[in-house]
Amino acid sequence: MSERSDSLNALVCDICGLAYTLPEDGVAGNLPHMLLCGHIFCTTCLRSLECKKVIVCPDCKVGSTLSEDGVEGLQVDSRIVGLIYTAKMNMRKNRGGERPRNRRPKSPDPPLKESTEPDSHPENALTNALCQAEENLSQLESIHQTLVKGLAVQAKKERSRLLKEIDDAVDRASGMLHRRKGALVAELTHMEQLFPSSRLELNRVEERRKALQTAIQKARQVQHCPSLGEYCNLEELVEMLQSPVDVQSYDLGCLSLGSGLSVSVHGDGLTQSLKASIQITVGSPKVLTGDEPVATGPPQPGPERKVWRSSLSPQDKRSSRHSPGATEPSPPRREQASQRIGPAQASSPWPSPDSPNVLIEEIVQEGEPVKAASGRQMKKSRKSALNIPPGGQGKVFQEWVFVTHVVNPNHFYIRHVAENRAGALLSKKINGLCSGERGLFAPGDVVETGSMMFMRWKEGMWSRVLVREVFQRGRDEPVPCSPVSELARLQVFFQDYGFTRVISLTDGGASAADSLNECVRRVDLAVQAEMNRWPPQAVRCSLKDIVPADLEAGWSSEAQAEFQRVVGCKAVEMQVFGVERDSLLVDLKKAPMDKSVSDMPLSLRDYLVFLELAMFYSPIAKPSPSSRRPLHFYPPAYPRLMVELDAVVCHVNSPSDFYIQLVDSMEFLLLNAKLQECYSADGLEVFCPTLEQACVALFEDKGWYRAQVIGLPGNRMVEVRYVDFGNKKTLSVKDIRKLKDEFLVLPAMAIQCCLADLEPPGNAESWSEECKERFRNLAEQKLMSTMATERVPWHQPMPVRLLEVNSSNDQSTDIAELLVKEELASFRKGMKPQAPTVETDIWDPPFEGLVEGGGPELDLPSEDGDTLDLQPNLQLPKNLKDLRVRVTHVASPGSFFVQLLQMDNHLKKVYEMLKDEYARSEPLPVDWKAEMHCAVYVSGVWERGQVCSVSSSSIAEVVRCDFGNKVKLHISNLRPLRPDLIGCLALECSLSDIRPAGGLTTWTATACDFISYYMRGAMAIMTIKENTAERPVPVALYCSNMAGQDVSIADFLVSEGLALKERKPKGPLPAPRCAAPPEAVQTRPYAPPELPHCGLRQMTVTAVGDDGVIYAMTRHAEHQFEKLKDRLQQHIRSLPRQKPCSWKNVLGCAVMGSDMLWYRGEVLELIGGHVKVRYVDQGLVENIPACHVYPTVLCEDVPQLCIPCRLHGVIPVGGEWQWDAVALLRELLHNRSVNLQIMELPSDPLGNMTVQVLLDGMTLSRIMVHHQHATFDPAASAQEEYVVTSSVTELDDWELNIKGLEDPGPVLGVYTYPRLPDKGEHFPVQIKHLRTPNEVFLCPLTEDGDESEDGESLEEALKQVNADVDRLPLLTDFPIEGPCLAEYSDGKYYRAKLLGFEGFNPVRFLVRHVDFGSDDTLSMQRLRQIPLQLLGFPCQAIKVRVAGFKPPRLNLEKERVSYRPEWSMKAALEMIDLLHGCVTASVMSTEPEKVVFLYDEKGVLVHLPLVEKGLADLE
Repeated sequence: MSERSDSLNALVCDICGLAYTLPEDGVAGNLPHMLLCGHIFCTTCLRSLECKKVIVCPDCKVGSTLSEDGVEGLQVDSRIVGLIYTAKMNMRKNRGGERPRNRRPKSPDPPLKESTEPDSHPENALTNALCQAEENLSQLESIHQTLVKGLAVQAKKERSRLLKEIDDAVDRASGMLHRRKGALVAELTHMEQLFPSSRLELNRVEERRKALQTAIQKARQVQHCPSLGEYCNLEELVEMLQSPVDVQSYDLGCLSLGSGLSVSVHGDGLTQSLKASIQITVGSPKVLTGDEPVATGPPQPGPERKVWRSSLSPQDKRSSRHSPGATEPSPPRREQASQRIGPAQASSPWPSPDSPNVLIEEIVQEGEPVKAASGRQMKKSRKSALNIPPGGQGKVFQEWVFVTHVVNPNHFYIRHVAENRAGALLSKKINGLCSGERGLFAPGDVVETGSMMFMRWKEGMWSRVLVREVFQRGRDEPVPCSPVSELARLQVFFQDYGFTRVISLTDGGASAADSLNECVRRVDLAVQAEMNRWPPQAVRCSLKDIVPADLEAGWSSEAQAEFQRVVGCKAVEMQVFGVERDSLLVDLKKAPMDKSVSDMPLSLRDYLVFLELAMFYSPIAKPSPSSRRPLHFYPPAYPRLMVELDAVVCHVNSPSDFYIQLVDSMEFLLLNAKLQECYSADGLEVFCPTLEQACVALFEDKGWYRAQVIGLPGNRMVEVRYVDFGNKKTLSVKDIRKLKDEFLVLPAMAIQCCLADLEPPGNAESWSEECKERFRNLAEQKLMSTMATERVPWHQPMPVRLLEVNSSNDQSTDIAELLVKEELASFRKGMKPQAPTVETDIWDPPFEGLVEGGGPELDLPSEDGDTLDLQPNLQLPKNLKDLRVRVTHVASPGSFFVQLLQMDNHLKKVYEMLKDEYARSEPLPVDWKAEMHCAVYVSGVWERGQVCSVSSSSIAEVVRCDFGNKVKLHISNLRPLRPDLIGCLALECSLSDIRPAGGLTTWTATACDFISYYMRGAMAIMTIKENTAERPVPVALYCSNMAGQDVSIADFLVSEGLALKERKPKGPLPAPRCAAPPEAVQTRPYAPPELPHCGLRQMTVTAVGDDGVIYAMTRHAEHQFEKLKDRLQQHIRSLPRQKPCSWKNVLGCAVMGSDMLWYRGEVLELIGGHVKVRYVDQGLVENIPACHVYPTVLCEDVPQLCIPCRLHGVIPVGGEWQWDAVALLRELLHNRSVNLQIMELPSDPLGNMTVQVLLDGMTLSRIMVHHQHATFDPAASAQEEYVVTSSVTELDDWELNIKGLEDPGPVLGVYTYPRLPDKGEHFPVQIKHLRTPNEVFLCPLTEDGDESEDGESLEEALKQVNADVDRLPLLTDFPIEGPCLAEYSDGKYYRAKLLGFEGFNPVRFLVRHVDFGSDDTLSMQRLRQIPLQLLGFPCQAIKVRVAGFKPPRLNLEKERVSYRPEWSMKAALEMIDLLHGCVTASVMSTEPEKVVFLYDEKGVLVHLPLVEKGLADLE
């Protein structure tokens, strides 16, 4: 009866008491909606509670934020809907199948026989007639009363229904008006465009303000450094600073003008429209159920079932047909199928004694449709765990899992992370089914092998199990079945976790059923049918291709323990290779995106083999394309040829194999210091090293140095080579550590070399030991002058000359010649080194020649501009020294543009011709494309330009040919340029003899800003070092200072620490080679990608650009990419050897990636010797050496495979994506398959596609707005309601819940706190710790304050733990508020809890001692796991706030509490003195924080002396 009443109560709302109804025939129902906290209320009540899209639960006060759909967007409780639908089915069944029992068909009255005899008793006839009339009158009165009451009820119900429909209709109309309001408001986003006069005045003020700010900045710089006054006009600067502001010149009266817009409402039309739209129509009447008398008999229970089986046997089916309840007609087959939609809607097809046997006629009506909320989700998302292609096809599938149970490496169970939400729903459903007394066993029930049960395996957690073996009392062998009364024990298998347990029953008979019911529940046929729809969550797996190291002994316990220790409860990546019997053949690997320090090796198979706990029984399969290669060091920076540098010979093997280290790198010294600091603490251990893996290795001096694994000799030993020194060593795996990414930036410092042109004497094959030893004595660990003589590949030794410099006479000795003289080596034939030659290049011409007129003639222009011939292109003079130039644009010291002052007349004439030609011209319909020359109107002047790109919004990016910089203008400012005016009068230059500081290949932003600030627009003297066709040309640039001296800009950058000098060789220079000029190559770009149609697509994100552009690839493109890679490798082999080329006109190219495979690319920029390219099929952008880029277009028939996308409906903060926003996008999307809702296709095929990215049912735009990286675009908010979300992703919940999955081992809880007395009651306390004067930790001294467990106090338990503390394992899991044991300064361990991370280098934690209240910062080695028995004691320190006072508003004390500066140290010390002695407390409140009053021995508040001394104020 209690369950029946609960079911009835669940069908009505707890607030209004009205029944839930389902929608029918267009009438909105009153559905049960579930809030985020889990409480359920009706639609009408939730609408009344809604306030600003938030509903506060009236039961638990938890707020629930609504979506755009409002209350209708909340989840509908499918359980209540199922009850309503079941009641409706029962009503229909009773109406259709019941036969009237008490009604008998009335036989027609027999015809009255005409009496031929006269009535002898007229009084009796009259009396009978009166009696009949009274009976008829009473029946009429009863019918009249029934009709009167029924009419009132009928009118009341119909009025209620119509009122609801009117409210719904008005709500819909109101929603339409609100949407119209939103559309009108959206039109008001750019109101400032309606006031042109005000905008004009604003632009004038902004220009004047900007000019004044620039002048102020220049003046301050000149004040700080007077020498800068030579680079600017001081008179103009002073005039700009002193120029007054004429307020009258600015028209402020324009602010009083309006826009002329207004909003009008046509009331008559709106009224007529509302009358036509909302009206009460007359239709066919409907039957109102609820007041009709229904004949219902007592419920007829089904037959009692004593035998519990896992499925319905044919005998049971036949018996059910002949049961007393089988005479009733069954529901239609369509309705039975509708009940099997999903697990959440499953119900028994026959009446159950536990289900309510009533008719809910006020809620369920005839013909009502059935809605299953979660059935559609489950049917789409549930798949078989073994549903993968066979492994023989060469495909490797990867997915995220966590291990639930390990038998051995060939037998373990996993659960998919993607099914975490489904598992939570299943667990919640099973817990609900096992609540109460449902499913209890009776002594007569029978348990069979293979049947399903529910078992409680943890407190409050139930799981389904399968019976493996049944043991009956008195028998040792398992039996097929056994009654509960004779049951001895059961062996069950947890099909959702993979482990097995044994249930033992001590007693027999009725007590056996009671003992079994404590942890087990039976499953009836209806529940089992529902459970069968949920496949097992645990999947059996086996590591592929490995067997035990000892085949006879089998798997050792060490292998199982190592497996469990490494995997633990972490989510790992699983690669599936195939299926063998009932197990998946897999390998568990560390996640590629995981940046944290983890014990999980790269491959669990390799790790077990490396530990010699397993071995491969067949060759290892070829790794999948997605497998990660080990990180490598950058190759060392080789010196320039024939440049003499200082270096130290750090390691010598032989004269043809030794290593040098350049001495001009300060970064290396800082690197070594940081290495020792970072790796001084434990951590970052390497469990499974791989060949060529970058690491940090220990050396003999106990120092850590960068190294690379070059061999695996076995016995857990590794052979490494120290990349900064060149020597090799064999170490234990315990002596190497993982290398952090920050230590990979600096390239390897040791350069492998060999003595140039030297070989062993007498055609010997190897060097003699005498020669090696002599060479070590001469060169090893000594400073030498080195000169590279030949360029070789990076894997071969570089030929060098070693020169030992004698500091006394500055003479150098060639080591090679010395070895030859001692007959320990010999030169190759014809390779004897020549004597050095002296550089005799003279820059300046002879002074005598200039005097005699024999010097070079200066190409001076004529003073008459009219007679000057037009020169549209720059022509350099014959004399390239001391040219006067004007700097027009500065990008960096390696790229800036200048104008020659002697070409000013030519530039002036070109501008005059441009003005005459295009001053009165009109825009022409020209299809502007890249590389087209044009006349561009910039800042009121017509100039020459060249189009770089044109966007879809008719905005063109144009480079100014005579200045060098780029501008963005509307295409209406462009005109076609006359062919005779095409040219350029600006020269691109670069400063020679300097290089970027810090060992970088590109100039820093500081250097670029520095030189741009001082040089833009300045006059200078320039000398061209080498006139080549390549741009930029190397030059030397000089500017005059205040003393009239010419200062080199290159030397000035070096003095500021922004550049370094290029070293020049001290020795002789070889004869210059006649290098062939670079070949001019031009390639076209690859075809644009094929854009899919608008709609929902599943795509894989391959890259996220620095500008926030998302590159995605469709499923079809992924298959094309795999085929394309093979084609590219074949094509590249047939191409000729690459020659030097000019990259100016190269667009499409082929690129060699880090995996030594060729890919298609697009050239973006040329940076020194590197080319900045973008992989057109993946979207990645990298700087590639020019030798790894081939200027050719491959596989032109295949378009670009990745599609650039941008997020829909959001505006990045600041107008562009910041670096932290791009990092978040990469973390969420990189290499992940997501659902993309394509909103808009670009007009330009190479443009960005507008998409909405869906992550686990939530849009990425909302995530970026939530993290405050973007704001919603009001113009796109109207389209957001049309985004279609996929029901498949609703189960793709990546929130990992691994609680309780580690078995064996108890799951530690949290600390408990003693209960404080009631409010107002005084009780003695002991102050444990004072944090601030009004924040203390106390312990109540109650009668039962000496808490103990099993007769042992907390002090005794801690004493026993400290006596053998070394046996406690170190803390390995670090949850916030997690319990642990922490070491105090006295060397003992006390109970504590984790508050957070305090540092990461090394790792340190902030903990709080729960029995004292003090905080401490400790390392990992000082934290240990807490024994379970110590959690039974309550905490001895409770944090409370002392009420009655607060920090003083005026505090004159200088010494303050560092973490609470509002309190002074004097107040804290005074409060400590006041808290000594007997202190009592009184509780004021416990929520949200504990607040108490503290009293001294006399019952006076302890804080009053602080208030009297002015150290605190009354609260």
